[in-house]
Amino acid sequence: MEIETITSGYKSLLGKGAFGEVYKGLLDGKRPVAVKKYINGSRKQQFAREVIVHSQIKHRNVVRLLGCCTEENALMIVMEFICNGNLDKLLHDNNANGRAQIPLDKRLDIAIATAEVLACMHSLSHHVLHGDIKPANILLDENLVPKVSDFGIARLLSTDEAQHTGSVIGCVGYMDPIFCQSGILTSKSDVYSFGVVLLEIITRKKAVEGNIILSQSFIQALKSRNAKQMFDKEITDSKNIKFLEGIGKLAAKCLNLNIEMRPEMVEVADNLRMVRKALQRDQGNVTHWFFSRWTWNPVPSNSILEKKFVPPNHDWRQRWTNSGSHLPGRIEENNEEVQRSTSEVFLGELKDGRKSALKKLRLPPNEPPADRFINKVEAISRVKHENVVQLVGYCVEESRVLAYEYATKGSLHDILHGNKGVMEAQPAPVLSWAQRVKIALSVAKGLEFIHEKAWPESIFAEIKSSNILVFDNDVAKIDGLGVKLEPDTHDEYIRNLLLDGPMDYDPIGYNAPEYLLTGEYTMKSDVYSFGVLLLELLTGRKPKDPTLPRGQRNLVTWATPRLTEDKAKQCIDARVGGEYSPKAAAKMAAIAGLCLQYEAEFRPKMNIVVKALSPLLRSSGEASVV
Repeated sequence: MEIETITSGYKSLLGKGAFGEVYKGLLDGKRPVAVKKYINGSRKQQFAREVIVHSQIKHRNVVRLLGCCTEENALMIVMEFICNGNLDKLLHDNNANGRAQIPLDKRLDIAIATAEVLACMHSLSHHVLHGDIKPANILLDENLVPKVSDFGIARLLSTDEAQHTGSVIGCVGYMDPIFCQSGILTSKSDVYSFGVVLLEIITRKKAVEGNIILSQSFIQALKSRNAKQMFDKEITDSKNIKFLEGIGKLAAKCLNLNIEMRPEMVEVADNLRMVRKALQRDQGNVTHWFFSRWTWNPVPSNSILEKKFVPPNHDWRQRWTNSGSHLPGRIEENNEEVQRSTSEVFLGELKDGRKSALKKLRLPPNEPPADRFINKVEAISRVKHENVVQLVGYCVEESRVLAYEYATKGSLHDILHGNKGVMEAQPAPVLSWAQRVKIALSVAKGLEFIHEKAWPESIFAEIKSSNILVFDNDVAKIDGLGVKLEPDTHDEYIRNLLLDGPMDYDPIGYNAPEYLLTGEYTMKSDVYSFGVLLLELLTGRKPKDPTLPRGQRNLVTWATPRLTEDKAKQCIDARVGGEYSPKAAAKMAAIAGLCLQYEAEFRPKMNIVVKALSPLLRSSGEASVV
């Protein structure tokens, strides 16, 4: 038998798995190959599936399939030989000198290449699922370049993107718990397994060791802010720690038990590349790049208005108690508008007859001191601008209530996407081009004020469409201001109350790459979020939308290649029709591209963005009422 000759009588066993044994051989007497021999020759269906699936994947980081043998009771697959073992041995085995040293950049290279393979597999016309991603199936060549192998459990999926399987096969510690419960295999099952592999790469701990399951112990450590203790000490230093924390958070997203909240592999690969680029930048090796053919001349520094420092003013406050007779107006409890994790919002009426949005805060058992809460709220109240939602009062006695000016047309999110959450709001017709430009410019002006002139300097914005409220005459205002705080349990809760949720929770795709790494807001991360908002206005799409076809679910990933002047038309919301200037649309797309640049220092300041958007409003004319 030819295969027996190639393997010299199956003399050199490389490994053994659930379905077969792998032997080293020589093809034509000189080319090293790996031969997988199925243990049970009757598994023809399993064998055929592996050959078909493997043959579909052409990628530099996938072990190449060279041929197969289909003789009765001699089912075999011939593949290229990868000389340096696998990732499992590299991470966990000792050699004569102890464990091999693996710098963080090399670990990232391995993780990125593996993520790119899975992203490629999931993007094929017939989606290919690996089903058994683990370090033992990631082979390494002489340069530690990874090659994904073992497609014995892999599946070809039709467009329904899910497949029921009668038996749950895989490796304990890596298998998606949802797959184990339901028997339904989806691309998100691979995402889960990759999340475990990512944890192994940064912790150098096994997926399962005794009674300890790595994925569970890391999530617990992350929640208790002790994740740093789990990172591999070899790479845990002051330079690497922020990158390790970012990778850890990405792995945690992959491990989410709500499969809809897990990212696609293309997003995972993108995020890992961002981490690598940031790491290279810190090492002084980054190559700077600039997005788009559109450029803007920077404003000379002497033309920027000096910051206006507004002194504290205690006269603005209206103090309320929780008894109905002392309220400045009435809170209609049965008119609740929105339920959120840290607050309830009601429609109220002030003494002067003005409507107000009253946010009743849910307090923890160990509620923060009232004076600390008041200090943070007062800081927010000092930001006064026509494009920033004004805080008009608060209550701290018994209940804590914040009163904001009432947005007559609701949030931009509700207007664009049709999920009406504001009482008495009229059904939103499609925004015209002129209205979109006016809203974009309004937000840009508000953000410019916050960055350039607001006091105190610790104020920042959380830019997303649900935090952009629209008033009469299409005036848009920024809601959801926050205050940068020192790390403290009470302060963190106050911050979350003001923002309506934890800062590191980004299910909808507005956070800048560096924020995902550091957890810190900067002016340039606001600019990035504004770029996402511009895409939302241009396209009418949500930043993340799992209902869209694969490859279109992440707005930034989908839109970025289409932001050039010749392709910008592909981004425009079809509902706008032809009532816009293609040149104006291309310019807005270019502005969005500038704001979305990976390198934060290359994003424009908001005063530059305002200058760039202003001509678009003049050319489109004043917007009509929504």
